[in-house]
Amino acid sequence: MALLISSFPGLSSAATGVALHHLLFRQGEWDSSAPTLLSSYVVIFAGLNVLKLGAPEFQNLNTYYVLACHLLGLFSSIIVYRMLFHRLRKFPGPVLAGITSWYANCLSAKKLHKFEEIGRLHRQYGDYVRVGPRELSIANPRALPIIYGHASQTTKGPFYDGAKPYISVHSTRDKRDHARRRKMWDRAFSSKSLRDYEQRVSRYAAQLLSVIADNVGKPIDMSRWFNYYSFDVIGDLIFGKSFDMLITGKDAYMLKTLHKDMQSMGPFLHSMWILEIFKLIPGLNSSLLVYFEWVKEQIENRMKNEPENPDIFTQLEADFRNTKQSKKDQLHFHGEVNVGLVAGSDSTASTLTNLFYELANAPEFTCLLQAEIDSVKERTYQELSQMQLLNAAIDETMRLHPAIPSGMQRLTSQKGVMIDDVYIPGNCLVQIPLYSIFRDERSFAQPNEFIPQRWTDRPDLVKDPSAYAPFGLGPFACAGRQLAYMEIRRITTELLSRYDISLAKDQTREAFYEGQRDSFTVVCGKLQLEFTERGTVKV
Repeated sequence: MALLISSFPGLSSAATGVALHHLLFRQGEWDSSAPTLLSSYVVIFAGLNVLKLGAPEFQNLNTYYVLACHLLGLFSSIIVYRMLFHRLRKFPGPVLAGITSWYANCLSAKKLHKFEEIGRLHRQYGDYVRVGPRELSIANPRALPIIYGHASQTTKGPFYDGAKPYISVHSTRDKRDHARRRKMWDRAFSSKSLRDYEQRVSRYAAQLLSVIADNVGKPIDMSRWFNYYSFDVIGDLIFGKSFDMLITGKDAYMLKTLHKDMQSMGPFLHSMWILEIFKLIPGLNSSLLVYFEWVKEQIENRMKNEPENPDIFTQLEADFRNTKQSKKDQLHFHGEVNVGLVAGSDSTASTLTNLFYELANAPEFTCLLQAEIDSVKERTYQELSQMQLLNAAIDETMRLHPAIPSGMQRLTSQKGVMIDDVYIPGNCLVQIPLYSIFRDERSFAQPNEFIPQRWTDRPDLVKDPSAYAPFGLGPFACAGRQLAYMEIRRITTELLSRYDISLAKDQTREAFYEGQRDSFTVVCGKLQLEFTERGTVKV
């Protein structure tokens, strides 16, 4: 063997690359092992240089040449296999997409408007588009229950491993573990719990109303203030205290860090191995380390200050108390708290921002909605939940502007999946772009128009109700959707009962859409609105 390597270093090195691909890398998932693989290459390269010093037959060996030939063999084998022999080779899509996941990363990096780029590919190639070496984007509305529903045989893909070691109900890929964790979240969002949260939500709605009152008739960036509102609410419900952004008018550490990190990680969500390496590199991982140290400090403070009324943290902590409370359990607990902070704030803020953008552009419907609001005697959680036009406006907003526009990643089972007459092979990654699905003419008439009445007295505009699932379907559906509805209904009714709304003079449709960022969840840019007092105010 030594003679072969020393005699034909380039050929033998290339052969090791080909063998490594077929015997190892084609089997299983390797994203989480990226740091180990990189370290192994460094050790082997160093070992070859040491070997040169101790073995005469290797003294003339050019280790850089050997490494280059090995990588050439490895990547050549990968490219040929993905183009000519891969199980997804028959699905249409850009050639580069079938070769490397960097194609999808580049789509994400392009203004962080991945949902638009994916939509463009579907218009070009059809319902099934290969967007990665083993990844399909599926824009067939009938695929929603098959991929995401209760009876689905798919599981979460490697994207969710990016949260390690802070595993939560959102990131766990084990269905039994998810079911166990989901129970505590369901308790946290039970009807009784929501009634207990109502007064606290109203407190922050009142703070936001105070801000609006100080800016009547002036342009105000409501995207910013809706973020403050939703983050202050979730801070109270998890840590027992507000982030005080509605009071100070300044971004808290949590908000600044979340949006900064989401935008920096957004372009790499199709190559999770990159994030695994970044998390271990000093300097590059500093933001992540500091952030979770902050989460830890907030948790410790909350444990020392138990509120009178139970909240979300109460349920999370109760579940943690029932574990061994090992280091691993602690990290998972921190993960649960973190996912509550993120999921319970960002999506609500973006939905509120998009809702008020649509209402400002639909004054006739907004007048109808204000009349419905005026007719409600007591604005309790129960009363607001029964308002038809309000619920229709929220649903229509989430149809046009889903919080997760590019969909959730799933891994098909070994036997694959049938969608109509199309077979999706096993062990493939699939995503359903909700932005495209919810605007599909096969399911919704006039799909790009804001028509809330399609959910009330215009059912003819909804051709296929099953194609609408803004909070997901099946066991992985969002547990906190009723809290989100509560926050949205509360501040919407309080604002519209007092004010008429309009776009500020300099706010354009183009600027609003240009400001949106798809980093798994949508982060909205500026929305400049003007509020003017109504002729009569319902108290």
